Amino acid sequence: MKKLTSDFKKLVDSDKLSHAYLFFGEANEEKFIFSLSLANYLENKKFEPLEKNILEECLIGALDKECPPDERACPPTGGKESIGIDFAKKINNFLYQKPVLSKKRMVVIKDADSLTPEAQNALLKTVEDSPPDALLIFIAKDENSLLSPLMSRLQRIYFPRIVLSKKIDSQILKAGLEEIIENDKIDEYFEALIANLRKDPVKNIDKLREAIKRLVAIKRFNTNRKLQLKCLS
Repeated sequence: MKKLTSDFKKLVDSDKLSHAYLFFGEANEEKFIFSLSLANYLENKKFEPLEKNILEECLIGALDKECPPDERACPPTGGKESIGIDFAKKINNFLYQKPVLSKKRMVVIKDADSLTPEAQNALLKTVEDSPPDALLIFIAKDENSLLSPLMSRLQRIYFPRIVLSKKIDSQILKAGLEEIIENDKIDEYFEALIANLRKDPVKNIDKLREAIKRLVAIKRFNTNRKLQLKCLS
């Protein structure tokens, strides 16, 4: 996380931020906190989330009520468990205003998995033709949870749920398949494997993508964990 923070600080300071990102992975709260910290850095040069003060140049949308209270935050409008087209319209209105206190007008969509297809299509147009001082952050568990046209236009950043110590990594990665299953260490094995592969993401890109896909299948779709481990092995 420290390296990711450092990287984004450099992107902000050099005006090289992309206009749209997808933060994906199991660490949902970490992704959200990181997004708020980024917004705070853009506005106040402090890479940490604000507990009470509202950021003037950041708009937040989520299905839950964990976001800071803000009359500008967009409520879900696509049904009880989805975020609809009205949400996308509010985002457009917000982004096309000129920032005053920050380098960017920033939108954080915490529950991007819940955007309706209509909302995603509307946001696709926003991403394709966004103002130069606009920044959109989509937060989801799975990089494939959004429609392909929208997802293909986002810079993707993976957030692991936990980072295991080198000692634990070494132990669990050397364990046999039956031992992992017998001791119910499947989740730990996947997380250790992903953490290990991410040490050289360029070389291991195919293996990393496959491991993440299997872990997401387990977490999100409640797929048989033993089967996913055997398929990966």
